[in-house]
Amino acid sequence: MVGNRKIDRAGQRGSRRLHSRLAGLAAVVFALPLVAAADDTSTDRLRPASSIPVSEIALELSNPVTALRVLDWEANFIQFQGDLPGANEQDSVRNNLSFAWPFRLKGGGNLMLKMNLPLNGDQPYWNPVEYLDYADFIVRQVDASRLAVGQFGIGHDHMGSLGIDIGYSQTSNDGVWSLFGLASNAPTSDDQSARRGQWLLGPEFSLGKMTDWGLYGFSFKHLTNVAGSGEQELGTITTNETTIRLHYAYSMGNGWQIESNPEILYDWEAASGNQWMVPIGGGVSKTFRIGRLPMKIGVEGYYFAASPDRFGPDYLARLHFTPVLSTRLIR
Repeated sequence: MVGNRKIDRAGQRGSRRLHSRLAGLAAVVFALPLVAAADDTSTDRLRPASSIPVSEIALELSNPVTALRVLDWEANFIQFQGDLPGANEQDSVRNNLSFAWPFRLKGGGNLMLKMNLPLNGDQPYWNPVEYLDYADFIVRQVDASRLAVGQFGIGHDHMGSLGIDIGYSQTSNDGVWSLFGLASNAPTSDDQSARRGQWLLGPEFSLGKMTDWGLYGFSFKHLTNVAGSGEQELGTITTNETTIRLHYAYSMGNGWQIESNPEILYDWEAASGNQWMVPIGGGVSKTFRIGRLPMKIGVEGYYFAASPDRFGPDYLARLHFTPVLSTRLIR
């Protein structure tokens, strides 16, 4: 009963915090199209997106260093698995709201700003004793003796760690894209199911090619903790995580695409058998216009060929929606 009351109170507080944050975020979202519209009146000789074929726009929206200013919403439904009692019964919904905002530089190329805001639904965590809540990354790291007794609890609606990336990107005349930059994560989550209590920082790199039929490439990111003490009950938790996201899109014409964007994670600090997350799968998307502005909607499904033995994802279903916030191609 005590544990349930603690979870319910946390859910109520989390819901109030989430609602206030969503209100502020909504103001930003509604303001961005106005900023974009103001930018479109500039005298820069940029290619109007409204004059570009929808199939070309579709590929541009699949490009991780897109020259379009976009908002992207991802809804991920995750089914979990693992050796911990009840792991196979856990699931969660994780939303990611992200912005990509390129600025053209005089010397060529773009300054790329990206922001990623996770908004999580019910989120499972391991509860070995009442005052400890182990998020998935802690489960991967701690000694197995700390996991011998416990049960799963649920963290309610809350914000995750805010990601802010900045880099230099360019796409050559023959379609080769690249990005060199710096990725960061701020400790904005105050829910035990996701809280690290750390500032994360590290390099990121992206390379790929756009072709007549589609595109292919990859993005690399490595994050490590540079400030913050982590979970106090456990001492300092060290973060060293490498993420590689593969990008593939095949154009079927009229804005339709076959896509695959698996995100592979390797946790350098995890115990043996718990380092890898390797999804395999893909999906389909459609790009279309409403008035002058293009937008894209798609669905994807993934099975995790490798996942942490203790507790990790088994299947993932994704819905994503990407409206363009500017009618100019910043290239």
